[in-house]
Amino acid sequence: MLRLWIASLVLLMIAGVASADSPTLARIAETGELRVGYVPDAPPLSFTEESGEVVGYSIDLCRHIASAIRFELGLEKLDVTFTPLVSIEDRISAIENGDVDIECGSTTVTLSRRERIDFTLMTFITGSAVLSKKDNPIGTIDDIDKKRISVASGTTTEDVLRRLVEVNDFRVKITPVDGREAGMELLNKGKVDGFASDRAVLIGQVFRNANVANDYIMTRSALSFEPYAFMTLRGDTEFRLTADRALASLFRTARIRRIYQNWFGRYGEPLSPIVEAMYQFQAVGE
Repeated sequence: MLRLWIASLVLLMIAGVASADSPTLARIAETGELRVGYVPDAPPLSFTEESGEVVGYSIDLCRHIASAIRFELGLEKLDVTFTPLVSIEDRISAIENGDVDIECGSTTVTLSRRERIDFTLMTFITGSAVLSKKDNPIGTIDDIDKKRISVASGTTTEDVLRRLVEVNDFRVKITPVDGREAGMELLNKGKVDGFASDRAVLIGQVFRNANVANDYIMTRSALSFEPYAFMTLRGDTEFRLTADRALASLFRTARIRRIYQNWFGRYGEPLSPIVEAMYQFQAVGE
């Protein structure tokens, strides 16, 4: 009994030190709440089901981080609340302004974004591509010439697409949209010829339209390299370390591959060598 009391006291002391050095952990310890920002239309990474439940690959990873935070702070219970954030600017601003503690969706790591926020260990690696209909296919990057392409505004895919058009002197009408659902709507209504986004997200969009999934085609080669990570408050190293510890511990186990299989394997997307390598390289030990 004495040993249990001492162990509990030590745990509380460690939690107190960690939270004192971290405004995010201090607020969580005081309120018993972790506030998570997420993208509501980015399956299979993060999305809202018809029932209202927030689910996805990134959400599962974030829930694992929440469990680690609860243990570190010695909390009996930790409430996890979700805030939908569509545009990249809204997502970054929510972290900067302290409206959410962590953003768990489909955000690409860039140096310019790191001027405003911090990133955890990488959580996924994909590449941008163009989705089109088989009756008007865009099979290769060269095929986008003289086409109408929608893309989510402010994303790295938009930057890549515009550079690609400029470098190759393509004549492309680029239509920025507020989110992925808007891009898919334009494609499905025939108002654009293609929708550009990250391959991981496009896979989810296709299977969200399961009754017509076979009507779509995706460019065979990627337009860019997109490493994902979760956004946290810039300079809050203790909170970021807690999140990184949780992710590293997950990457050391077979559970991460089960999570991948649950969200990507169901869509026929095998675990790629680059994502497998990411798991192994980031399984950092204590």
